[in-house]
Amino acid sequence: MLKVSHLSKKFDDVKAVNDLSFSVEKGNTFAFLGTNGAGKSTVIHMIIGLLTPDSGEIVFDKDIPQDEIGVVFQNHRLDEDFTIEENLMIRAQLYGVSKKNAQKHVSELLQAINLTDKRDRIYGKCSGGEKRKADIIRALLNNPQFLILDEPTTGLDAESREEIWLFLKKLQIDFGMTIFLTTHYIEEAEYVDYVVIMHEGKIEVEGTPEQLRIEYSKTILTLTSKNEKELLSLLQTYTYPFECKNNLFFIEVNNSKEAIPILQQTTEFISDFSIEKANLEHVFLQVTKQIKRRDHR
Repeated sequence: MLKVSHLSKKFDDVKAVNDLSFSVEKGNTFAFLGTNGAGKSTVIHMIIGLLTPDSGEIVFDKDIPQDEIGVVFQNHRLDEDFTIEENLMIRAQLYGVSKKNAQKHVSELLQAINLTDKRDRIYGKCSGGEKRKADIIRALLNNPQFLILDEPTTGLDAESREEIWLFLKKLQIDFGMTIFLTTHYIEEAEYVDYVVIMHEGKIEVEGTPEQLRIEYSKTILTLTSKNEKELLSLLQTYTYPFECKNNLFFIEVNNSKEAIPILQQTTEFISDFSIEKANLEHVFLQVTKQIKRRDHR
């Protein structure tokens, strides 16, 4: 669907994007993660033509016309003085959609994202969640095959974020839409198809969420001891790495299933246990630590 090769962009003496290469498969959700200044938004601006790369190539599938790419920017882009529906109708007609068809399409999208009862609200008086939903509808008015989302849920409450993601996932299932997103909320990338973690314009790590969890993070079994000396003696016979602190034992396992035999053999020495599964947030923290160690050498 999209192939980026050796992309670079410099602002004065700062290399915002440095020899970046990646590809996005059709129908997938592709996530860019990284701290502020990593270069995520600069990449998006080059993909949609708002910035010209210093070098490199951006190639979309030949079957995707430029007008079938939708974009949701970080900042709101609709007119503050018009209602939500007025804003969307104007945008739809700018795409050449007839008024009758635009009314039908806008109504369907408003209903799908639970915004019908706010259609007559002045955009400037809307909440952050309502504005973001309207921004997403604007990006969908041309029925895009490829949807770009630049931190689409930043600043929204958990309920609004969940509602927006349920809507986007349904779109992808129903229409096979390809989604390219950047986000600060690591948990939003847990169920995407492919993840890239950037730092200072370069790719640090990439892969499926499962691949990254296996490589950079472990599931942690925590045991609360009622007989610390006996439990310590038993765990020292295991090959699993563990730490002991304040009567708690933290054991690294590859997955939850590996915790079962440990629990069976330690039952008489523990009063409680918990399992914290490996997730992308752990991966992101591990990669961040890795970067800091490298940068301080």
